[in-house]
Amino acid sequence: MRALRWKTRFRTGDAETDQSNRAFVDCLNSLIDAAGRREHCREMEDLVSRLSDQAEEVLQDHSTKGDLRVEFGRRLSSSLPLSAYGSTACRQCGLCDLAREKIAEHLEAPAQCLFKST
Repeated sequence: MRALRWKTRFRTGDAETDQSNRAFVDCLNSLIDAAGRREHCREMEDLVSRLSDQAEEVLQDHSTKGDLRVEFGRRLSSSLPLSAYGSTACRQCGLCDLAREKIAEHLEAPAQCLFKST
C-alpha cells in the first residue's frame, strides 16, 4: 500500500485549508503505515486503498470544503467493522478496533489527528 504524497496541485491557495488538508494526508498516511506493519485481511487492504484513492481525488479537484479528516472519518466509520471482522478471514490485526477508537476520539476532539497513536 502506498502512502499518499502531498502534491502542489492539492493546494487551494488558502493557507489554513492547505494546512488542514496536509494534516489529513498525514493522518491517512499513518493508517496506511499501520496497515503496512501488520498482517491484515484483503478487505482492509481494499478499504484503505479506496480511501486513499478517494482522498487524492477530493484533494485534487477541491470538491470538499471543511475538515477532510471529519468527512473521511465518517466514511471510514461507516465501513467498520469490516465483514471479515471476527470471522475466519480476520487476521486479528487490530486495525478495525484501532480505526474505530481513533475515529471516536477525533470526532469528539477534531483538533486531534484521526489516526494519531497514543
